[in-house]
Amino acid sequence: MAKKERFVLEMADGTKVRDLDALKEHFDVESVEKYFHDGKLLIWLEDRYYDDEADSVRAINGNDAYLAAKLCKIFDVETPEDIERRIERLNRLKNYTNDEKILVNVDKVAFDQEDLADLLDEGIDEIYLCNNKFSIPLRVKNKVYIGVGKSIAGIRSDKPVDFDALNIGFKNISFNPEYAKLIPDKNPPKILGNTAEVTTTIINRAGIHDKLASAFVKKACSFKSDIKISAKGKTVDAKSLMMLMTIGLAPNLEVTIIAKGEDSQKAVTELKNFIDSGFSE
Repeated sequence: MAKKERFVLEMADGTKVRDLDALKEHFDVESVEKYFHDGKLLIWLEDRYYDDEADSVRAINGNDAYLAAKLCKIFDVETPEDIERRIERLNRLKNYTNDEKILVNVDKVAFDQEDLADLLDEGIDEIYLCNNKFSIPLRVKNKVYIGVGKSIAGIRSDKPVDFDALNIGFKNISFNPEYAKLIPDKNPPKILGNTAEVTTTIINRAGIHDKLASAFVKKACSFKSDIKISAKGKTVDAKSLMMLMTIGLAPNLEVTIIAKGEDSQKAVTELKNFIDSGFSE
């Protein structure tokens, strides 16, 4: 018995598709719509015994205003609108990060509260919160929230929350001021006479660049105490921009602030908070 000759569908990129996987990989709406209208798409499916897809295509009205979207849904591919939206979101995300690990997860990024609600409804476990303030629902457990840019997690509670018990985690995110005041300081300044020191970590994705260093020096100069900053085995005058920049204050670098004088405790506390806030960037 002679083997049946089955025709192929040629896509816009020149690929001649012979099976469903190839159709999905090289799918373009214009070509598939054309093959739908001339009947070739249905025959192509029937010839290869893709019965479920053939039944779905057969049920579509050719005059349907949502024809393109329905064809995309049948073959489980993104609509042009989905692709355009993803590109728009990706370009927006690039304003805040160049981290490829984050960029490839653009579909898990919330830019506003509505985005966050959609991701929670989808059951996404690891959600990126981008440069905005978000209300975090404590009733939704087993989530990790990762900050991109300057992100604030709004927590509605009049007492500290046991996030470990809820299996809720936060990375690179600040809390709203009302809740932050309730959190016990796990790293209080060490006080010895009129000397105080505290250690913290730089959270800014770009570290301390010239503009931030200037802001830090300006704040340090507002205190009467002698203030130094120590990192990588080097200690310099925190009131000198030139000296501060010699350390190379990179992201995730641990630094120690040391102050000696009448307002030393206030100085190290406020400078630590300044760093922990991302320099209010």
